[in-house]
Amino acid sequence: MTINKQMTGQVLVDSNAFKVRFEALAAKAQKSIYIQAMSFEGDSVGEWLVDTLIASPAKDIQLCLDSYSKFVINDRFIYSLGYFKDEAFRAEVKNTAAVIKKAKANGIKVKYTNPLGFLFLKYPHRNHKKMVVIDEEVSFIGGLNFCEHNFEWHDMMVEMNSADMARSLSNDFHRSVAENDQSIVNDLGDTKMYYLDGYRSKEIYKEVFNNIDQAKESIQIFSPYVSDPLLTYTRNHKADGVRLDIVSPGINNKNIFKAILTNELMKGYFNFYEYQGRMSHLKAILIDGKRLVCGSSNFDFISYYFEEEVVMITENQEIVQSFIDNISKPDIENSILKKSLGGKRNIVVPLVFAGISRLCHVVASIISLKYLFRKSDV
Repeated sequence: MTINKQMTGQVLVDSNAFKVRFEALAAKAQKSIYIQAMSFEGDSVGEWLVDTLIASPAKDIQLCLDSYSKFVINDRFIYSLGYFKDEAFRAEVKNTAAVIKKAKANGIKVKYTNPLGFLFLKYPHRNHKKMVVIDEEVSFIGGLNFCEHNFEWHDMMVEMNSADMARSLSNDFHRSVAENDQSIVNDLGDTKMYYLDGYRSKEIYKEVFNNIDQAKESIQIFSPYVSDPLLTYTRNHKADGVRLDIVSPGINNKNIFKAILTNELMKGYFNFYEYQGRMSHLKAILIDGKRLVCGSSNFDFISYYFEEEVVMITENQEIVQSFIDNISKPDIENSILKKSLGGKRNIVVPLVFAGISRLCHVVASIISLKYLFRKSDV
């Protein structure tokens, strides 16, 4: 499949830009709107999304959510003491169910994928994709989930105007709904779409990471959860003389990743830019200012071993330049270059993460056995 030569695109920065664009497109949609996210909550954002979908004239509206949203609301597990102690938390949990019920009552098809299983034994295997496809003409991928705290974070959605791209994403959406997940690469000319399924996609990840080897001048990594396998691969494979910048937020909802960067910064192979002011949830890699890797994957050990992800690697210069103008330059300007994150190198951190990584490898290998008796999609 070859991408439409007339494909256009842009990077939408933060939730408000996406909201404005999505509302305009949803109001004009005639055929279909397909939305996939890991998290959906019954707060003002969840209510806005459902109300916008109900108002749309589109005939086929579907919402695909990970089962994570049935058990975790606002980053809090609903089966906890906090649920019984916090009235506002209980109200949000109940309203989430009410908003979903309202969506279904108004003809919106809602599917929860990836059940957590008996005793939550399948908890690590999540569908982490975020995508929107409208009338199989306009599509979006990025980092936005549909909940207030995610909408408050710094993030992005990439808009693509291409029927070929929309068909590629739509096909993957329907496979997710059918729980027939794929591990495959769609070559669309100057853009490739990677549909990843955790450790099952380890060979495809090699192709993704190979972009690090190809860098000739610079690599910029934007992510709140920078860790292995990306860090070690980059350290071992980037060519001498290639500048490596890592932009990660000072305010992080998972501060353990700061400990990883502290240790790695002392090795002296990258420049660390600490993004200021608020949590940044966007994830992207810019290679030589000419190639953009972006999507839902954090390229951390959880994504690599367990999660279903969608990643785009594009040399479409309109999209790449939009990223440079709207994310790369302003985010670095809004960051502080850190020579050190303070403190001494902690020898425990690498040992702990080596143990976690090994455990993830074992568990993921066991989980992936279920695919041995299925026809491969690769």
